[in-house]
Amino acid sequence: MIEENKNINDYLLVIRISHDDRNAFRSLYDRYSRKIYFFALGYLGSKDEAEELVQSVFVNVWENRESLDPALSVKNYIYKAAVNYIYNYLKKKAIRARFIESVIVRGEEQSNLTYEEVFFHDLENAVNSVVSSLPTQQQKIFRLSRYEGLPDKEIAKKLDISVRTVENMLYRALKVIRQNLKGGIFLGLILNLL
Repeated sequence: MIEENKNINDYLLVIRISHDDRNAFRSLYDRYSRKIYFFALGYLGSKDEAEELVQSVFVNVWENRESLDPALSVKNYIYKAAVNYIYNYLKKKAIRARFIESVIVRGEEQSNLTYEEVFFHDLENAVNSVVSSLPTQQQKIFRLSRYEGLPDKEIAKKLDISVRTVENMLYRALKVIRQNLKGGIFLGLILNLL
């Protein structure tokens, strides 16, 4: 009975959130953020990473609020987003560890990659990870603008949307990227690159 009430409450919260209700979003955050934090902490082993995961998951929920389906379990949606984040984090961590190990085995002077190249590669991966979490339309616009160098007018024409929409979507995408990478070692570089 209690679980059924919780599902009904989640259902109502999703409906309210999809209509931009910030209080409903806050209630959802309060209901699941602590659980997600401890779930993530068990896998990541880092309080900072677990906190970042919680923020990323809930930013994703808010950014995609209009496409949330109240008939589907929002709890499952949140946990699946958390699992995807953990998977990507652990994969990057393993790649980085293999690189460091190969540098140690081969010796630093034999390595073709400089510290700056590794740093830039990590930065690029971090930005790509955040971009991948954006809503589909924002991802397209960001990639066309930043990766293909298209001006806003051409993007608008290509996607059959207004220039103002392109500008708004880019602004939102950049804001999410900055927020997700804020406080990290990449902040200074991010501000210059974006």
